Amino acid sequence: MEKTVEKKESKGFFWKFIHGIEVVGNKLPHPFYLFSILIVVSLVLSVIFSGATTSYEKASSSGGEPEIVEVTIKNLINKETITNVTQNMYSIYYNFSPMMMMGLLLLSIGLAESVGLFGAFIKRFIGGAKPAMVFAVVAFIAINANTASNAGILGATAVSASVFAALGYNPWLGILLAYAAGNAGMSANVFVGNLDVLLSGINVSVCEALGLDTSTVHVLQHWYFLLVCAIVLTFVYTFVTIKFVRPYLGEAKDLSLVRAADDNSELTPVERKGLRNAGIAALIYLVVLVLITLPKNSFFRADDGSIVPNSPLIKSVLTLLFLFFLVTGATYGRTVGKIEKWNQLPALLATGINSMTTFMVIALPASLFIHLFNASNIPTYLGSVGGSWLKSTGIQGFGLFLLVALFSTFLNLFMTSGSSKWMILAPILIPMLYTLGYSPALATIIYRIGDSATNAVAPISSDVALIVGLLAKYNTDKSKEPGMGTVFAGCMPYAIATFAAELIILAIWWALKLPLGPGVSMLVG
Repeated sequence: MEKTVEKKESKGFFWKFIHGIEVVGNKLPHPFYLFSILIVVSLVLSVIFSGATTSYEKASSSGGEPEIVEVTIKNLINKETITNVTQNMYSIYYNFSPMMMMGLLLLSIGLAESVGLFGAFIKRFIGGAKPAMVFAVVAFIAINANTASNAGILGATAVSASVFAALGYNPWLGILLAYAAGNAGMSANVFVGNLDVLLSGINVSVCEALGLDTSTVHVLQHWYFLLVCAIVLTFVYTFVTIKFVRPYLGEAKDLSLVRAADDNSELTPVERKGLRNAGIAALIYLVVLVLITLPKNSFFRADDGSIVPNSPLIKSVLTLLFLFFLVTGATYGRTVGKIEKWNQLPALLATGINSMTTFMVIALPASLFIHLFNASNIPTYLGSVGGSWLKSTGIQGFGLFLLVALFSTFLNLFMTSGSSKWMILAPILIPMLYTLGYSPALATIIYRIGDSATNAVAPISSDVALIVGLLAKYNTDKSKEPGMGTVFAGCMPYAIATFAAELIILAIWWALKLPLGPGVSMLVG
């Protein structure tokens, strides 16, 4: 297995560019203090711009009638806001979604790591695979993990860190690759996801209000395009990882800091038996899951009997992953003797949750900042005003497509919810592009390209603090301290590559006038 990469003797412009991002980003205060400062900034901005008002037509995500909404920037320094925060601080903090999701999954992942399941699996199945193959597999899985929304992305990221450490690669590389690829899944996916349902519902709402044809507005409206993007981005991400991110991050310095020492590259007989038993446990688990899901009236199915794109099964993916690693990890550990008594299990589970302590501290100001910033209505105000400006530019053709995509990336600085942004922009962009002969599906996919490309480097994303925490957990070089700059620098090459690659794919699609999905044209009529 290749574990080393020759260092470049001369560092080019791009290396200096991403290094500059890391240096500047890491010179920012510790994330705990940074989010604390952003809380103060939110309060100040809410006072300065208090009373600023605009209105926009807000679409419904369920296909209902749109409504005219007046949005006013709210002064946060008032009795209502202050008492709401003081009375509900515990709820704001503990309901912070990244902490809730990752805390559960890291319990069982920590168990699987501690008993050696990941290391044994790597030795048996992919230990001899070339790096390019490993990177491609991780990228493809992470891209499609977006089907399960944010939980899928964060789950793939945590697992990738463990897999890379077991393979002898820098686990930071696995974290950043999976995190960037998962966010790119917003506009590249083999499967239909929850976002497809939300966006199609919004489009139906807008089109019906305008009297436009809705026969081509459905959850598969972008499927051909997303499928091609998922395949192309897998190769693009593999190339970017090999040529840019891996050389930039360098190799792991001391893997003993993040994994148990294991100099034996061959499986012992007891490890083989452990893998076999874990495999049997995994098979039984999956068979039971399938049998439970098969009946049309299964509680894992939606009310209409469907499984995809939106059902209790999809929404339960994090819990199901937790149970999967718990079952297989406990089976392997018991077989190889790492769990001699079942009383040892709680302590082994705790090894995973212990790594959450840093993030739990950062999550306190982060959760409060996001709560207050959204409560001020500043993000919604910016989206409404910006959308109106976009409509007034008068730019047409592919230049308009580029401008819409760039504007979508800009909004990521202030709003991280893809569906919320589209609720504001859809009533503006769909009719604007429709009058130029472009279909609602084309307007939506242009927006998705800009939105997904920069999700991983969105500074106010609630996930950034979690990724910093994972980098700290899997830090093999104690002379380095990861920060937000580390995340942005590692993800920036992927963000640039995603934006460029998908625009090129869109240009080809536009030149050939290919359908975006089954029966869905890029042009009206």
